[in-house]
Amino acid sequence: MERTYILHLKNGNKVITESDAINNALEQESSGICPHYAFYDYRKAKSITPKGWLVWSTMDGCGVVYRRHDGKMIVCTGVQSDFCYY
Repeated sequence: MERTYILHLKNGNKVITESDAINNALEQESSGICPHYAFYDYRKAKSITPKGWLVWSTMDGCGVVYRRHDGKMIVCTGVQSDFCYY
């Protein structure tokens, strides 16, 4: 079963699926946008995930899609302070 995400926007709610988020990241990649966002471990002061593409960012949180070392695309969610930009 595919995960769904409810985004609370200024002009209403939007429901997106995991495949929608991955397709958005793939479109960014094909457009030449380099990945810059990674989940960050503040205790060890280093990123935990490879760099990924920001797919959404709202007041409730954000979603980043990154490619694992085996090539599979993963959606990672959290609040803005969970991610670092590099």
